[in-house]
Parts: sequence; structure tokens; C-alpha cells
Amino acid sequence: MPRKRYTYSKRAERDLISIYKDTAKTWDIAQADKYDTGLESAIQLLADNPDLGRSCDDIKTGFKRFEHESHIVFYRKRKTNIFIVRILHNRRDVKRHL
Repeated sequence: MPRKRYTYSKRAERDLISIYKDTAKTWDIAQADKYDTGLESAIQLLADNPDLGRSCDDIKTGFKRFEHESHIVFYRKRKTNIFIVRILHNRRDVKRHL
């Protein structure tokens, strides 16, 4: 069975870049690469199983959330893929940033 697809919002793309840069600055490039790979794997898992995430209608109607280590992936299910809206650190005020 072919893998389902996912797409990123512009903000989610910026989130990924920021996460990578912050991780590299705090630890090192190897750790940033490792975390990025893990995050991409988690997102592919979501694309393959879009119901894994929990509803977060209390924050944004129609959104789902999935936690990966220190970050939360916010996404919407579509017919043929998932749309990654934001990837936020779990300590951020998500209501403010969604």
C-alpha cells in the first residue's frame, strides 16, 4: 500500500527550520539531525494513521494534535493526506500560536 502524503503550511515549514536551528545551537548538528529524523518519522506515522492524534477542537475546530518528544504536531485530516498546520514546543501557549 502506498504511503499517504502530508503537506506543510508555511508556518509549519518555518517551525521545522526553527526547531532544527535551536537544537543545533543548544546541542549540536548530530542531535539536530537525529531530532529532525524522528519528527519526520512521527509525521509519516500520522500520515499513515491520521486518527492517531487527539482532537483539539477546544483550541481550534477540526484540528488534531500529536505529541513527539518536546513538540506537538497540529494537523488537519484531508481526504488524501494530512495538512501540518504548526509544530510547537510543548511549553508554548498553543492557543496564541495557532
